[in-house]
Amino acid sequence: MIQAVPSFGEVEIQLENADELLKTNLRTHLALAAESCDAPRWRVRRLFARAEADFDPALRALGYYRATIEKSLETDDDCWHATFKIDPGERTRGRSRNVAVAGEASGDEALQTLLATLPLPEGEPLNHSDYEAIKNRLRTYALEYGYFDFVIQRQELRVYPEQSAADIVIEASSGPRYRFGELRFNEQPIDETLLRRLGRIEPGSEYSAAALIALNRQLSDTGYFQRVEVRPRRQEAVDLQIPVDVQVVPAKRNAWRAGLGYSTDTGPRLSLQYSNRYLNADGHHFKSELRLSPVDSGLKADYLIPGRDPTRETFSFGAGLRHKDTDSATSDSAALIARQVLVTERWTETRFLELLHERSDVGGDEDTYTLLMPGVALNRIQADDPLRTRSGHRITLDARGTSEGLVSTTTMLQLRASGKVIHRFGEGGRITTRADAGTTLVDSVLDLPASLRFFAGGDNSVRGYEFESLGPVDAKGDVQGGRHLLTASLEYEHPIFGDDWWVAAFADAGNAFDESDDIDVKAGYGVGVRWHSPVGRLRLDLAFPDDTRKDDWRLHFGLGADL
Repeated sequence: MIQAVPSFGEVEIQLENADELLKTNLRTHLALAAESCDAPRWRVRRLFARAEADFDPALRALGYYRATIEKSLETDDDCWHATFKIDPGERTRGRSRNVAVAGEASGDEALQTLLATLPLPEGEPLNHSDYEAIKNRLRTYALEYGYFDFVIQRQELRVYPEQSAADIVIEASSGPRYRFGELRFNEQPIDETLLRRLGRIEPGSEYSAAALIALNRQLSDTGYFQRVEVRPRRQEAVDLQIPVDVQVVPAKRNAWRAGLGYSTDTGPRLSLQYSNRYLNADGHHFKSELRLSPVDSGLKADYLIPGRDPTRETFSFGAGLRHKDTDSATSDSAALIARQVLVTERWTETRFLELLHERSDVGGDEDTYTLLMPGVALNRIQADDPLRTRSGHRITLDARGTSEGLVSTTTMLQLRASGKVIHRFGEGGRITTRADAGTTLVDSVLDLPASLRFFAGGDNSVRGYEFESLGPVDAKGDVQGGRHLLTASLEYEHPIFGDDWWVAAFADAGNAFDESDDIDVKAGYGVGVRWHSPVGRLRLDLAFPDDTRKDDWRLHFGLGADL
């Protein structure tokens, strides 16, 4: 059985001004607007008669206290039609706003900032919801900063319709500021001393909701726990100190993760990771990864120790094996490395000491190298969205060196810098620029293992050329790598179907070289397609090299985040 949907009567509201918010508010408050065409006529007339009473709170809420209303009602056998011609009059504006908070909070800088940004300053149109917002923001401030005895002692909104003016008076008392008491952890496998260092909340310090949120986030980010709940116990406060219960559920100690991937540079990739999240109560943990591909395979393991501030400092001791086979070189290496990682608001700094033993075959010349390399690396990534970046950048700086008198087979100093910048123009296209530069102070490039020589070409270098196929050549014409590197890229992308499919045009240029006056600049250019897939951003590029002796064109494929 199909039931007819009732049609509603027609309500026409004619305003002297074009205030759509007011018109919507008036219609929302008008009970008559909810009546259908077949409603009893006596009820329609009754609701029509009380329309002024319905409109009054809607008008006053937005500061209209001197409105005049003309109305008419027409009815026939089919339906009814009501017309309201409304002149809201002059809108009331704030003449003065006096908001004062006495007590311990009166000298709080955060409160002064809040008071300076409250709504309804002098001259602003009156909106009753803004008046309520003032009181709500004061109460929220009190809860966030631990003034739990906060009370509003006087609240007045004085409206003078004849003058179209309003005066606001709000007086409150903050009471004392509460402080943190004892942090109480439930039983779990990590030593409480480490967890307290993570939280950075000391008993007796001033209460702050932001500090509790930070504690929850920092404990969650350690990877030790699958769930964290931080609960202040205000009802248990003693001498204005509030104990905090921290309930944690440990994550599984052992974790395995497998991955599949593909890129033009490395071909198909298979990875298998194993980690032990907490080897002991001191929070030491272990990570390892097996990575297999036709071009670059390796096995590495790291033993990690949290520092004094575990969120900002980590020590690690690791070992790794690597096999790399490119068009230019083949190498097998083993490495031992010790690191200290320091995280600041702007940079991640890695200080390291690496012992590298590598056997390299470059252009048929095979040699073995041993290097003890101290170094430091700086990395910074900022993005408004890591997956769909509109504006962001990445900067990486690296410096390392060796001395022939200290275990190493050569003396050298290598510096490298790379960067990438992304900027989108509104809802249109975006520009991506990329640059990579490096230099090595060493007597001869032959003194360097393949992993420390510079090569160019590939997905993230000069597209149109095979991975690491560019660089200085030896007497036989084989690429032997260079002591220096300079590449750059400029790319424009534009959305075509919503925000998931994009087209791109790009140009890359640069090369590795051995002498500053002997750089053979290679260039590649082309077009591409981008797709924001459920597993990451997919890139497919058709690139043309300026040197077509080996290839007329190449396809480049990649999957991953922008930065």
